[in-house]
Amino acid sequence: MIEELGWVSGALALLSFLLVCTLAGRRVTLARAERRRVDAEERLRPFALGLVEGDSISLPPLNAYESRALAVVLTRYARQVSGAALARIGAFFEDRGHVTHELSHLEDRRAWRRASAAHALGGMAAERAIPALLKALTDPDRDVAAAAARSLGRLGALEAVEPLAYALRDGRLPRAVSAQALLSIGPPAVPRLRDLLADTPSEVTVFAVDLIGLLGDASDAPQVMALLRDTSAEVRAHAARALGRLGAEEAANELRRALDDRIPFVRVNAAHALGAIGDAFATLALARQARVDGFDPAEAAARALARVSPEVLEAVASAPGAGPHLAQAADVAQVQA
Repeated sequence: MIEELGWVSGALALLSFLLVCTLAGRRVTLARAERRRVDAEERLRPFALGLVEGDSISLPPLNAYESRALAVVLTRYARQVSGAALARIGAFFEDRGHVTHELSHLEDRRAWRRASAAHALGGMAAERAIPALLKALTDPDRDVAAAAARSLGRLGALEAVEPLAYALRDGRLPRAVSAQALLSIGPPAVPRLRDLLADTPSEVTVFAVDLIGLLGDASDAPQVMALLRDTSAEVRAHAARALGRLGAEEAANELRRALDDRIPFVRVNAAHALGAIGDAFATLALARQARVDGFDPAEAAARALARVSPEVLEAVASAPGAGPHLAQAADVAQVQA
């Protein structure tokens, strides 16, 4: 028995040793890969800047690894690059066959390779890749779908607006990824987002109205304002928030009405919106809500009143029965004054 235990102990010790060696080898391999990546990006950065600036550059043929490294560097300049610079970058990768090469890898059986290709195509400004990237949004691997979404955003692909919204609804993309992709597309996405405000699932409507609040302008207010009467409380709340972001003064009457919504978080967002647009006619309604409503709506109303009229806030906060929310908001306003 003791001899058998000795054999078992020896075997376990050997397995532990092999595991440690495997982990150490893996760490060395990853460190080498990271150094190789950093070295490649540092070496290619001057060429990336040359492409962006339109300088005459002499770049030797790149292998697949180097082309992806250059695309990664260019991705970091994505927000500063547009127009002629994007066209130069796209032509460079297209002429050298790198776009075709990465497109072929979107069908690779390995998910990491598909994700790498989807990511690289955005940095390559490869507009020809948009249909394939749209298809990649349905990839069963979420990392591949996320890489495709980010690249579609970098490419400003308007045809991706609806697929990105529905990919979020279906759980194929995190909300942050879909939103960032559409924010990268920017204001040109707004007309398509407007089309998602009607006859779509409430999750899609909420997502669309949030982005309109960030990307839209005053002309979007009427369509968003209509959503304050939607049957979904979630839609009503997000519509109120979007109207505040848009500074939609014409929505003030509807927002004041929303202060009486039966759902507390709708009242919260309506109060914040009235504060954002500075509706002077809402002071009495906000003061009342701050006195008698539940904690969150009352706090939101007091803060909104502080933004709309510090003078009215000071007066009502000192009145009998004002309550803690008005008093606290008045104290904060005095400190910030």
